[in-house]
Amino acid sequence: MPRGPWLLLLLAGALFLALPEPQAPPKAPSLRALLPYPPPKREALVALHLKNKAGLHLLLGKEAARAYDRLLRLELMNQAAGKRSAYEDGEKALQDARKWILALGQAVRGKPLSLEDLPTAPWHVLPHQQALRAAGYALRIPPGVLAAIVDNEQYGGDKALGLSRGVREAADGLALGLSELQGEAPLSRTLGLAQMSWEDALKQEERLRLFGAWDPARPFPKTEAEARRALEDPYLNLLFTASRLRGYFNALLGLPKEDTRPLEDPWLYYLGPAWHNYPLRAQNLETWEDSFHGFFKGLLYSVVLEGRWRVEGRRLYPLKAWGPGLASGGKGKPAFLP
Repeated sequence: MPRGPWLLLLLAGALFLALPEPQAPPKAPSLRALLPYPPPKREALVALHLKNKAGLHLLLGKEAARAYDRLLRLELMNQAAGKRSAYEDGEKALQDARKWILALGQAVRGKPLSLEDLPTAPWHVLPHQQALRAAGYALRIPPGVLAAIVDNEQYGGDKALGLSRGVREAADGLALGLSELQGEAPLSRTLGLAQMSWEDALKQEERLRLFGAWDPARPFPKTEAEARRALEDPYLNLLFTASRLRGYFNALLGLPKEDTRPLEDPWLYYLGPAWHNYPLRAQNLETWEDSFHGFFKGLLYSVVLEGRWRVEGRRLYPLKAWGPGLASGGKGKPAFLP
């Protein structure tokens, strides 16, 4: 063998041996590093975070506290990196988290619940608590995830941002008429309680039948007009939304698409509202108002949906207890609501 190739191989081997070993990924910044304040204030905010975490641990357990810690650190890292975040500074994020946790404590104790300083609209959600529970249990995801999505969408519709609810509903009606006359509609692609798109609704048949969540006596929508009519039914709107979410959760968790095991991790309370509201931001683990507050809404509704509450103004008052399983037909069996 000529000497040249041997020399090249030896030189390549020497260069390979000289390469530095790959370094482990840098550790996530400490909480203190993510709070750029003078030491006394920084320590006070660290103490507030630990108080929040301990409170959630007592109220809902270790996994809920861990999910809160993850969300708060994600929010602070996004602030530091200049990515989209719910707040401009960590102090406000921690203070608002405290408000949510105090409200959650009242709900757990069955006390009247004031929501005066929280961006939530339970008067749009609680009239549909039976449908929320049934749809969530049918796809084996926490009903609080669906409730948080409805709250986000309806709370946004109450505000004078973008399309007002009246304009949006008028657009929905016009779009339905065009779809019936022309077979398709150029307007308003999302409808109903959770603002579910009719295109996505048409894709849910296989999963809904796999979970036994679709009433076999009911024809599945096949056209845009049929999907739009179905989405105006609150329960079907929530059922389609739950099915779409379950497909996302299975893919994200690396589960087979036919996997039907119950999913219960409290981190779903961030992932569900975030992905439903803005999939690309959720994929990038960004935080913004709907994802940050959606997490706490999910936790709160996980408690509220276990009982009966009435709404007066911006306060909730507990009524008689309502045990789990009633809305789902008992033992997780889906009830096909009308």
